[in-house]
Amino acid sequence: MKEFEDVYQAHYNDVYRFLYRTCGGNHDLAEELTQDTFYEAFRCWHRYNATCSVTTWLCAIGKNLWFHYLRKHKHAIVDYEILTHTVCDDVSSNPQESAERSERSELIRKTLDSLKPKYREIIWLRTVAELPFAKIAELMEISESSAKVLFFRAKNQLKEKLDNEGFF
Repeated sequence: MKEFEDVYQAHYNDVYRFLYRTCGGNHDLAEELTQDTFYEAFRCWHRYNATCSVTTWLCAIGKNLWFHYLRKHKHAIVDYEILTHTVCDDVSSNPQESAERSERSELIRKTLDSLKPKYREIIWLRTVAELPFAKIAELMEISESSAKVLFFRAKNQLKEKLDNEGFF
């Protein structure tokens, strides 16, 4: 018990920050998911095999809980503005552009939902959670170069699908 308490103290802030960014700045949801992450980690502590860092293992649990939350709460409000900026290289700040943002965000959400799960995951980890490729590689259990290639492919597929929808 003392060992896990030390893990909690040492890694709480990292896990919370990861989930806070992932949740689009929703403090209450990030706090709830962080607590759930440590609860799940406590229950499964005997399965931790040190093939990755404790922080990576905890963030992977948190990421899975976030995706579970999204599946369960399909009405959840997610900030797709981050993805809009990632997909569009030249988002301007004129009033007409601002009025169209919500429409674009909805189209991005639908298009993102149509991607393969691994593509959705890497886009979220890179753009919403703002993780470096090294951390993404650990979470997805792939090499860093594979993470970069996967993100490139996912982003291109997202752009292609959006282009087919008349987004650009």
